Amino acid sequence: MLLAGMVVAYAVWLSTVVTPTNVDVSWLLVACDRLLGGERLNTDIMETNPPFSIFLYMPFMLLEKLSGLRAEVWLTLGVVCLSLASLVVSARILARVDPIYRQPNALLAAPVALFMVLCFLPDQFGQREHFALIAILPWLALQCARQRTPDFVAGSTVERVLAGLGAATVIMLKPPHFALAFLLPSLCLALHRRSLKPFFAVENLLGAAVIVIYVASIAIFDRAYFSEILPFVREVYLPLRASVVEMMANWPKIVLLLAAAVLLAAGDIRRLHWDVRIPLLAALGFIPAFVVMGKGWPNHALPMVVVAVLAFAVQLPRFGEFRAAGFVRKAGFVFGCVLVLQITGRAQYAALTADNEPIERSAATIRATIENPTIMSIADRMQVGHPLTRLVGGKFMSRHPGAWAVFNAEILARKADEYGQKRKFEGIRDRVIGEYAAEISTKKPDIVLSGSPSWTALMLQDKRIAVALSDYHVLHAEPEITVFLHGGARQLTPVSN
Repeated sequence: MLLAGMVVAYAVWLSTVVTPTNVDVSWLLVACDRLLGGERLNTDIMETNPPFSIFLYMPFMLLEKLSGLRAEVWLTLGVVCLSLASLVVSARILARVDPIYRQPNALLAAPVALFMVLCFLPDQFGQREHFALIAILPWLALQCARQRTPDFVAGSTVERVLAGLGAATVIMLKPPHFALAFLLPSLCLALHRRSLKPFFAVENLLGAAVIVIYVASIAIFDRAYFSEILPFVREVYLPLRASVVEMMANWPKIVLLLAAAVLLAAGDIRRLHWDVRIPLLAALGFIPAFVVMGKGWPNHALPMVVVAVLAFAVQLPRFGEFRAAGFVRKAGFVFGCVLVLQITGRAQYAALTADNEPIERSAATIRATIENPTIMSIADRMQVGHPLTRLVGGKFMSRHPGAWAVFNAEILARKADEYGQKRKFEGIRDRVIGEYAAEISTKKPDIVLSGSPSWTALMLQDKRIAVALSDYHVLHAEPEITVFLHGGARQLTPVSN
């Protein structure tokens, strides 16, 4: 309990003090705030992800409105409580069917599992993939328990419902990419038993039903997502991706190395316990999703890496006496431990030594100049706009979260071999720039944020943006952040041009 409490305290400190608001999380909170203000999704607010990605964060924004406490604080508390609940449910399922999980060593391993779930990638705290990791654990534990019974029955009704809702949550967060994380373990269980029961378990049927209802609700109530957003995503988001070789050399390499460590420590794949196989298969099932998405971002890798680490951790109490093991098994044991320590240590070091001063200086300058400003962003990436908006208590006004579509279209136009493709991407680029110029001219936000000086210069080369920003001057500049202030904004202190 003491170790678990220390892990929770460390996680809260990381998420509230060390790491500023995550860019994706802050944008989704901004979107929730705007929806509560009466704006419409995919009309006033453009979000490339399905609606569940936004509504997942709505409870935290509602709590902010009701209590006055920042949504980020409620998010931290929510992630901690959900992580604890997920691990407790998973541990109860496993401890009921196998005494090995009731041994003192297993209890000491619980804070380690909590640390990996909460703190493995501190800068990705509260991401959708973080919720996916938390949600999948009861399902994995329940499959491990079912495998022990001849009729494939295990778990209480509540546990089955929680596992089913968790499975639905994972897939709704990244449809359909994360489905293979469930299909691969179920397929292997079905082949091993020569039965289709693993596919038709209660939690799987419940999860599938929830997903069908969810997709149907989007088709009925949010047709713009299929008619406008998805075509736009296919045009300028999906084509810009890394190669399969680059993807496999990234985070999937760590998962494959952990899988190798597990197999070496077991000594023989036939001796690999199903409690290890099931999470390991789920981790391997996440790899195709990572490769297909093609971005290589750490948040996309979070579930597969942590689930692979947990699979290795489950192997350790089944290792037996270290002295009696053969050289190969010892090597696998040591290699796995060193690998886990290395990747975890590097992730903590990166978070603790990250340079957050540029965004903090920018936020301080804005707060000292204007109170609760209206904000837009023409930056090439979302990293600039939404953490700053949340930090200064601003109101984000643009339909687009950032000018990422302009950036992507520009890159795709440069890479295009065919003249027709080049003209298509240039047309998308110019159309989105025009939308930005019209929004700035019409809404006249107090603050317009941009990215690096080179990107700002590129945007200002468009006469429409130059005209729209003619009433603005540079308030503050960092290497990757440029803050423009409207000349008519009500300033707290005078600022020279």
